[in-house]
Amino acid sequence: LEAKVSTLLERLNEPVSSGYESECCVYLEAWLASVTAHLTQGVVLLIDYGYTENVYYHPERSEGTLVCHYRHRAHFDPFVWPGLTDISAWVDFSALGRSADNIGLEVMGYTTQAEFVLAQGIHHDVMALTDENARLSALSELKRLTLPGEMGEKFKVMALARGDIPQLRGFSGSIE
Repeated sequence: LEAKVSTLLERLNEPVSSGYESECCVYLEAWLASVTAHLTQGVVLLIDYGYTENVYYHPERSEGTLVCHYRHRAHFDPFVWPGLTDISAWVDFSALGRSADNIGLEVMGYTTQAEFVLAQGIHHDVMALTDENARLSALSELKRLTLPGEMGEKFKVMALARGDIPQLRGFSGSIE
């Protein structure tokens, strides 16, 4: 852990302040290697809450991204209701990209969920629905997936590939 934190601190643009707290996935590379061990050719799509390193470890985020959920309510103390609380943290997508490179995966793309979902053309399918109630329901769900205040900007999508894979639709940005 100490080596991981030292390496991270060397990469950051700004020093962290005293009392700074954050999360660091020490076994990220090992996890990714095990998940993709049998992938000889194909793509892994990873979709989750997250940031790139410069945003993840920004000085304004001095209390990290750890969040707990109990009975559909968010709280920030992982020691409350042990065994009953879902504990989560956001993903450092820069670390994920470096881990992918280290184990022989190519980062084919990184983008927001909104950009990815809309690039797939799903909005055309939704508008083509002939049943008005079904179309309105699908539009409501599409908004939840794509609006910035909902899941559209909070969730990110990263495509990792092994083998000869054509360019994927929906990825225009890079990880940094």
